[in-house]
Amino acid sequence: MALESTGKISSRLEVLRQRFLERAKEDIQQLRTLAEKTRRGEFSADGLLFCYQSLHRLSGSAGTFGLPELGEAAKALEKQLKVQAEELGALDDTVAHPVDIPAGFADGIDALAELVEVKSQAVEQAGSYTEEPATYKGSQGMQVSVLLVEKGDERLAMLEKEMAPYGFSFTSVNCDDAGALGNALAEVRGAAAILCRESALSDVMSLRNTSFEQSSRRRLPVICLGSDNSFHNRYRVAEAGAFAFFPDPVDIPELAERIESLAIERSANVQGRVLIVEDDAELAEHYCLVLQAAGIEAQAVSEPLHLMSNLADFEPDIVLMDVQIGEYSGVTLARLIRFEPRWLSLPIIYLSSEDDPENQLEALSKGADEFLMKPVSDSYLVRSVRIRCYRARQLSELMNRDSLTGLLKHSLIKEEVEKELARCRRSGERSCVVMLDLDHFKTVNDTWGHSQGDIVIRTLANLLRNRLRETDMIGRYGGEEFLVVLPECDVSSATELIRGIGESFSALFFVAGESSYQVTLSAGIAAINDFTNGEDALNAADQALYERKRGGRKGVTVYSSK
Repeated sequence: MALESTGKISSRLEVLRQRFLERAKEDIQQLRTLAEKTRRGEFSADGLLFCYQSLHRLSGSAGTFGLPELGEAAKALEKQLKVQAEELGALDDTVAHPVDIPAGFADGIDALAELVEVKSQAVEQAGSYTEEPATYKGSQGMQVSVLLVEKGDERLAMLEKEMAPYGFSFTSVNCDDAGALGNALAEVRGAAAILCRESALSDVMSLRNTSFEQSSRRRLPVICLGSDNSFHNRYRVAEAGAFAFFPDPVDIPELAERIESLAIERSANVQGRVLIVEDDAELAEHYCLVLQAAGIEAQAVSEPLHLMSNLADFEPDIVLMDVQIGEYSGVTLARLIRFEPRWLSLPIIYLSSEDDPENQLEALSKGADEFLMKPVSDSYLVRSVRIRCYRARQLSELMNRDSLTGLLKHSLIKEEVEKELARCRRSGERSCVVMLDLDHFKTVNDTWGHSQGDIVIRTLANLLRNRLRETDMIGRYGGEEFLVVLPECDVSSATELIRGIGESFSALFFVAGESSYQVTLSAGIAAINDFTNGEDALNAADQALYERKRGGRKGVTVYSSK
């Protein structure tokens, strides 16, 4: 998602602030009308509920739009009505229920009206938007770069040779040449990581931190290698700021996987998906605009009746939800979300003005995970959401990804075939499904050992990620079989693409001790649009793969019904 200019975002936020001020004045005018009824003893239960909900919105949103004093005053009045409002909310019929208004409530409403008039004259938007540093798109289709920082240690050069099959792009720089290292850091583009021995860690971290802005997401992850695997040494490395530590002898497949995951995560453009459940339209739009400008996908839901369908369509990483959404309780909505097993692990974070610790704990016990207190500044909101989305995605990756390759698990990649078939029916586009299999893989395991077999599997996974588009779906179907879904790709293009990947893979040499060997792959392709369901398309690709195996392996066969 392209980031908008600072001026354009600030302009849109200013429009939102003016809309908020206009609505706040209208709400307070209605509150004053009801307050007059309290002086005449004509106040109703429905009127109390309206006052409570209006004050709740004001207390949560006023600070964000530059009126913190208004928010605090509204919160104080809201607390006066809280107990009665909650009791009334639990009743089926509130018409005949008597209400007792606290003394001085009407005067408090009049004070609100005066406050909004005075403060809105010269208010400046609180937490004004500061342009986020540009982020870099990185995922499938982008080769991962590794900056090797040496300091008189030949082991890094040897490591580069061992990792060559994984398809990384390596650049070596001497740590003692600060100018060369600074230039190398400045020239790195896309998904990248720094690899160094612990003897060079201090110099690397110092130059890396001064080369990029403190707030920049562009600061490259540093992976440290060392001989001392003690707790105290690992603690020292972590304290220095390294993202990972690998002791000698280095586990090459695990190192390759960590480099790729860190490099791609740190360079990713969209840093999370957030569903905001908020009945204050201006506040919800403000949150969405600020998050979207920072590269975070955000969508707002103001009507709880649509909450579950929005969850299913948007599939967020986290949910930000007010404790009170109009007449609905956010606490009850959190419990309702947990009814569905697929959302049991979805982080739900209350974004609320509720400041009573006991009430917060009670709300958390009903199904949510955390509280963020309103008002929240734009920068704090962005940082908080990024951190929580990152942790949520890490956990999701662990649950949904194959541990060896980092690709989608069997059940999930099969679901992608069904999803793509449904999308093709809506759009009329042509798409393909591809089944790939490593040739004579049992011989690799029997001859060179299962650890070498794992290297071969991981290498193919990495090659597929580097050569395919972000929109393409890749999964480990089972053992040495892989499944790829290619949206908006006809059979001819898919054949050319997969054939090229097969040729590149078969040209790689895998080293085992003093020996080396090569591995080829076979593939079967089927056009998804030719079938009524995803399972049939999968079976067709599998049949095409079987024909390729019978025909001599090492190549591509397209399914034909003839």
